[in-house]
Amino acid sequence: MNWNDAAEDLFQSILSGTPRPIRDQTAENLRSTAEGLAEEEGKNRVGVQTVVEAWVKITPETLRSDIPRQMELFGLDASEYEYLFE
Repeated sequence: MNWNDAAEDLFQSILSGTPRPIRDQTAENLRSTAEGLAEEEGKNRVGVQTVVEAWVKITPETLRSDIPRQMELFGLDASEYEYLFE
């Protein structure tokens, strides 16, 4: 599955903030979840929106409230993704 550059950059940013002991497992989970979501939507390329959806999906519910703050740090408008937290 292909990834656009912005999606790959976001993926790397997310991983850079992930504690080292779980970084490799998180990378595998995030990549496979994003690619699975893209396939389900009939896409042949992973984009930023798909990475964000996968990020929210794999993050334990107790930690999701911090994702909007992290999105802002990565230059994303968290309000565009509010639907993922409902």
